[in-house]
Amino acid sequence: MRAILKITGLLFIASSSVSMAHADAVITGPVCIIDGNNLQVGGKIKDNRCWGGINVRLHGSIAPNLDDTCTNSIGIAWNCGKAAKNAFLKMIKMNAISCYHIDGEFSDGIPVATCISGRSDVSRELVKSGMAKADQSQSKRYDLEEKDAKKRKKGLWK
Repeated sequence: MRAILKITGLLFIASSSVSMAHADAVITGPVCIIDGNNLQVGGKIKDNRCWGGINVRLHGSIAPNLDDTCTNSIGIAWNCGKAAKNAFLKMIKMNAISCYHIDGEFSDGIPVATCISGRSDVSRELVKSGMAKADQSQSKRYDLEEKDAKKRKKGLWK
């Protein structure tokens, strides 16, 4: 009887460890947008900065850096980095976000994740709006959205 109890206890501990490891792959909570590529989940905004959350980088899309400028088709420069952040903010609104960690991390230690807000894949929506490019090095998942944004001359493609 003791042997059965020991085996049952070990199986319970093993199954609990598997469940906890799986739960760590999902990061969810209130969101603070850093720029068009990066966000912080579960923190607060203090002094116009994100504090206390988990930094996350979006998988599958590349938006301009916050201080980047772009030139449109008629040669006028515009702050595309700030526009990408604003598009991200507008998309999220006051929704919480759920980010699903993708295997691997960037060299700076920030996890790469597919993030969902409401019913929308954030990277897909940014690429679709033209405010980010599809990241060919990570995935071909958003290629059609990028082609459509280019065709419609949206965002970065105007």
